[in-house]
Amino acid sequence: MYQKETFFKDMENCKIPFTHIEENITDPSLKAIDKLYGAADVMSMENAKKHYFNLKLLAFFGTALAVLFLLYDEAELHLFIFLCIIILAIFGYSDKFGVQYENHKKYLEYRVLAETLRVHYFLSIAGIKEHITIILPWFIKKNSPWINEILLSLPVHTTTEKRSILNCWIRDQLEYHQKAWIESNEKKQRNDKSTRRALYITVATFLIAGAFEFYMLFNASGEIHINELGMILKTLQDSGIMVGFEQVDMIRSLLKIIVGSMSAFTLFLGSYYGKMSLSNEINDHRRMVMLYEKAENEVLQKGESEDLIMSLAHEFLIENTLWFAYQSNNTPELILE
Repeated sequence: MYQKETFFKDMENCKIPFTHIEENITDPSLKAIDKLYGAADVMSMENAKKHYFNLKLLAFFGTALAVLFLLYDEAELHLFIFLCIIILAIFGYSDKFGVQYENHKKYLEYRVLAETLRVHYFLSIAGIKEHITIILPWFIKKNSPWINEILLSLPVHTTTEKRSILNCWIRDQLEYHQKAWIESNEKKQRNDKSTRRALYITVATFLIAGAFEFYMLFNASGEIHINELGMILKTLQDSGIMVGFEQVDMIRSLLKIIVGSMSAFTLFLGSYYGKMSLSNEINDHRRMVMLYEKAENEVLQKGESEDLIMSLAHEFLIENTLWFAYQSNNTPELILE
């Protein structure tokens, strides 16, 4: 868990310019909210970059480990076992210090803080006197109490001037979630397409293996009389791969390597895209689009009542908490099966 001191220390050491909810803010209490939002927003994005880089790295090396062991076992490239040991040692060492987990947790907690501060800002400019902590979900208060502490430390916005939140919050967030919905769908489609291709190659390899074994049942000599294939097998042996293998054994080993490599490829996809929870993200964005569309319609029909704004804020914080809950399960790890 990251306490207030850790956040403020990271904020002090951050060299990246902070973002803003709005430009040219003059009210001191709103400026205080905006400053904390900018810090949490930037630091969350930076930790997110590191987190997803860690996921790619772990997915790549997890896949490489599976392929290397497959070549060690099937192609009898015995020195590859040392590469496997080196990979395991590297990730065992990095796991000891938990750097990747720190990036992941900061990415999530700082994002929750930033989004909660954004809501608090819009409640303030809408003239809502209720404090954001009243509607902050219990899950956040329980798992990240330091967020509640920071929110409680903010100065009270006392101005009587009210502003419309229709464009700066509702429509702005509606546009954001519409775009994010499309992007998440595109990522999932790429993942599904790659998975299908790996499946097609695997099925084709099994069919080839079946045809090969059927052929061998009626081939008493045990020799393969295909010149092109013979050249490929000879090239492999000349390269130091499968030295001493008979033709039939080489073919069987190659087929096993292809099937195993496709399994390793799907392992990569699962290790990376699986950790992105794309299906959950798509549903999140879809629900948020529906929520903001409903809010927009109600504002246009009934006006910006305090009950409507508080209801919108509460629903948003619930969705933000759900995101935090399922993303918390996506800790970086080296997946080997």
